[in-house]
Amino acid sequence: MELVVIFVIIFVIYGAGWIWQTINDIVRDIHRSNWDNRVYGQVASSRSVRRTMGGADLGNLRQAFQHFSELHDGQVHDRQLFESPKVSFSYHGSRALLSIYESSDPAPQFYTQLTFTIPQGWTHRLEIFPQRYHENDVKYLNVDDIKVGDPHFDPRYVIKSDDEGFVREFLEPRVQKSVEDLRALLGNDKILVSINSSRLMVRKQGVVGELADLTVFGDLAFVIYDRLYVAWQRESGIEILDDEPIDATASPVCQVCGSKIPTDNRVYCKRCKTPHHKDCWEFNGQCSTYACGEKRFSAKY
Repeated sequence: MELVVIFVIIFVIYGAGWIWQTINDIVRDIHRSNWDNRVYGQVASSRSVRRTMGGADLGNLRQAFQHFSELHDGQVHDRQLFESPKVSFSYHGSRALLSIYESSDPAPQFYTQLTFTIPQGWTHRLEIFPQRYHENDVKYLNVDDIKVGDPHFDPRYVIKSDDEGFVREFLEPRVQKSVEDLRALLGNDKILVSINSSRLMVRKQGVVGELADLTVFGDLAFVIYDRLYVAWQRESGIEILDDEPIDATASPVCQVCGSKIPTDNRVYCKRCKTPHHKDCWEFNGQCSTYACGEKRFSAKY
């Protein structure tokens, strides 16, 4: 009898928590602005995602999204009866949302989507998507397509923007490689990178349901956002200085404690490469460089 009572209590507590989260999500969605709706799009329902995955249970997908949330100090939103899981988190001061988007086509397509808000003052528009060569696909040959001057990249992509100079600067080799790697993810070549005055969206066709793939998807999207953030800084009048390469034999000074950092206790910010003591990084919780905000570090420069 006692076990039954304990089971009922646990069930009631769990059910109350689920109902509370669901109500909070519904209230948030009711108050969501039109801008938010344009940014986030239509989040796929659990039922439709399960159907497109051959009826498979979404437990593994939810677990992967939970782990992704933990990696980025985010929050999982999982209204199981209404929507597939999504993760909100902060990245360099911008709001970011990982979700599965469902198109409104007669035969719906599913896309894994990572969206970032953009700092105020951004004005440029950009869209990048693969050129189509398959027999049943539309081939885009508009004369206003922008070329960046790369003989490998240009023929493979359609690039639309209101500023050719920005595009040429933005699509540096590292960003081009991220776009190519996103294209190769999941074994299909359909991606979209879209930037406007309110958001950056990186969209990949298919449900990215494995943690390893989600991590790759996120890291590649972060490269694109980081490049956009640098462009925004420059247009806002913030000068970006290229530092001299760090001498691996020297002992740089940690910005947290002010002491020199020996090689065997040194980590580097993944974004700006600022060196830290490993324990100082863990104490600070992020890069100590002003306005960087990166929470990931690397043992190699």
